[in-house]
Amino acid sequence: MSIAWSVRARRALLASALALTIAAGALPDPAAAEGSNPPTVFVAETGHTTDRLFLDAWRAQQTLFGDPITEEFHAASGFVASGDDSRVVQYYENVALVYVPDAANGNPVQTLALGTEALRAQLDGRPSTALQRADRRTACGPDADECLTFAETGHTLRGALRDYWEANDGMHWLGQPITEPFRAADGSAIQYFEHAALRQTAHAIAPLPLGRMLAQQHDLDIAPIERPQDVPVYEATLFTKPADPVEPERPTTGKSKDATSTPTPTEEAPIVETAPAPQVLQVGWPVGTAGPGPQQGAWKEIVVSISQQSAWVYENGDLVASTFVSTGTGNVPETITPPGMYSILTKYDVQTMEGVIAGEEYKVPDVPDVMYFDNLGNALHGAYWHNNFGTPMSHGCINLPLDFAAWLYGWAPIGTAVTVVS
Repeated sequence: MSIAWSVRARRALLASALALTIAAGALPDPAAAEGSNPPTVFVAETGHTTDRLFLDAWRAQQTLFGDPITEEFHAASGFVASGDDSRVVQYYENVALVYVPDAANGNPVQTLALGTEALRAQLDGRPSTALQRADRRTACGPDADECLTFAETGHTLRGALRDYWEANDGMHWLGQPITEPFRAADGSAIQYFEHAALRQTAHAIAPLPLGRMLAQQHDLDIAPIERPQDVPVYEATLFTKPADPVEPERPTTGKSKDATSTPTPTEEAPIVETAPAPQVLQVGWPVGTAGPGPQQGAWKEIVVSISQQSAWVYENGDLVASTFVSTGTGNVPETITPPGMYSILTKYDVQTMEGVIAGEEYKVPDVPDVMYFDNLGNALHGAYWHNNFGTPMSHGCINLPLDFAAWLYGWAPIGTAVTVVS
């Protein structure tokens, strides 16, 4: 698989059927692995394992990849641009890794073209004007010394985004840029690459969670698994090289080995000042701010953040309203609100919701302003049975305050874009 696919090959990939057959996919041991390092670890934050070559790549690019959200599986022919019948694939929060043993560049761990797929989906829908402009081919000017032109994709890379791309082996992991940077409603800049997408704010650059969004769209199994026996929970110390043995101190000439002495001022160890630990930037979008911005480029879009327990409503790229919400508790897989890109499929002004979760029946009568956004029973709707918005409370649906739900039901027609982010 080449690092940069041709436009024709990328479009052929997106048009092909994404039929998946889940199966175990064992990767070979890394050639340079230390014998004391575990070949497989369990990442407790997402409830999945990563091993061998994928583990090595993840440890080197943990911030770029995000944590694993599926187990390894074999992808049917057409899912990846290779001539083989199957490849071992694993999805992470921001990217998807594929094992290509005969890779031309000698690195058998590659990334799938998630950026290309996500961009095509937006352009085929109702893209914003800013995204349409960013999709046009362009080139650096003759005096743009800090600008790179990618002739194959017809786009450029410059400034802090270029610095991030170069620092993270961008040609290999991110691929070439396939848009120019464009402004989101919250003022951040977004740029799509073949294999990922980056968001730049005033404080930081970070990848968008395309792996999680597209894994959900492809109906992959992202539910956490039980930690396998003999697989340790990942800690950085598992891969720390043991310290060299310290040679026992020899007795000083003329003194017994039990003798002690008080050091003179010249013998005192120098005082070493320790630099303070770097501060970790916490990025969030509180209710009342512009939020994360539209994600699908639709004229109308509802964006829900699970970590912030909040929702923002956009029209033509502008913020219309925001509110605290309650998403799924996640106590069992059935109560997880699934991240991904959706749209409102059906609407009911009032409905009785009932079913069985983890062996327990539930029935909630007269739920108001119900708007289903997937075929798994997840919906936006009003909640009259609690007022604890801002905290997970639901079986997977997105609970809204009653007045906000009534307003949103009238504002959002069927087909309105709905995006759930982490």
